[in-house]
Parts: sequence; structure tokens; C-alpha cells
Amino acid sequence: MGVTARKEHQGSLTYRDLWCAPEDGNRYEIMEGEVYVTPPPSVTHQRVSGNLGRILMNHVVAHDLGIVLLAPVGVVLEKLSGVQPDIIFVARRRLSIVQEKAVFGAPDLVAEVLSSSTAARDRGVKKDLYARSRVQHYWLLDPRKQTLQAFRLQRDAYTRAAERTGKAIFRPPLFPGLVIRLADVWA
Repeated sequence: MGVTARKEHQGSLTYRDLWCAPEDGNRYEIMEGEVYVTPPPSVTHQRVSGNLGRILMNHVVAHDLGIVLLAPVGVVLEKLSGVQPDIIFVARRRLSIVQEKAVFGAPDLVAEVLSSSTAARDRGVKKDLYARSRVQHYWLLDPRKQTLQAFRLQRDAYTRAAERTGKAIFRPPLFPGLVIRLADVWA
């Protein structure tokens, strides 16, 4: 799946091609048959993703709600689309979509941490793909602006359910009883 192969096969790749990606430290995703390559994430990106992931994992495990997985984890949404979100949650009643090689189906929640190399994609093609694939909850975290935007699927599109900034508190309806202190996410 080198540069030459990418150009020759653009538009014809499937999620199966993800398992042929080189082990070069980059993140490879296929959306609508096209490959997207992202360089390794920054330390800030990893810290924010890890902090939120830990908060969610602790709550989900304590209440036996399902499973939280952090990147890199493959999520196959359709034949021509396999992605690696930063954080996903799959509810206990839907754990059958979690298989050894990847998650085959829409997680209940996808959270993406924005970076300069991924922000447009996370707000554009990925957001559209997640909505089309019926991901019910989509969160975007911007470490630079210290902003969390939570979206909820309504019919076929996302509507903004909440936006919190700085050190605000976020109580996601998806996780009753969970209080997320954004200061802990950005820490």
C-alpha cells in the first residue's frame, strides 16, 4: 500500500487493505475506498486521548456498561471504509460487533481528538461516514482550544448536543452518573 499502490488503486481499496498497511508508525484509514495516512499523533493528542479514555474506561467498567477501546483499533463500517478512531465505546448489549481483528459495525460512541493534520477530516468525511454508519454519539475534542463538542445522531445527521470548554463539567447522557471534568481531560 505504498505511494504508487495508493495512486493506482485509489477508490478501489476495501477495509481488508488495512491489514496490508506498512508498520511505519503512521495511521492508515480507508474511507469510501480512498486511503488516508496520518503521521503519529503528538504527545498532547495522546495525553488528551488517554485521559478521556481512562475516565470513560473507569466508569464503563465500574458499571458493566460495555467496552472502551483506544487507538489503534480498527473499526469496519462498510466494505469501502475501515477507520481507526481515537476512542470508541460499544455498549454491552452490542458486544458481538467486537471481534478479535476489529470492530465490525458502528460503535455507540466515537471520540476523535483533533490535530492540525486531522481536524478537517474529522469534521468532514469522517463525521459524514460515522453518521451514515449510524454511530449514535460523536465527540470532537480540540486540545488547542480546550473544547469538547458532543453530537447526537438525529435521523441521518448529527446535531450538537453539547459544547463545553476550558474547565467546564460535561455530563454525557450516554453515561448516566458520569461527570467529566474537562480540566482532567486537558491535564
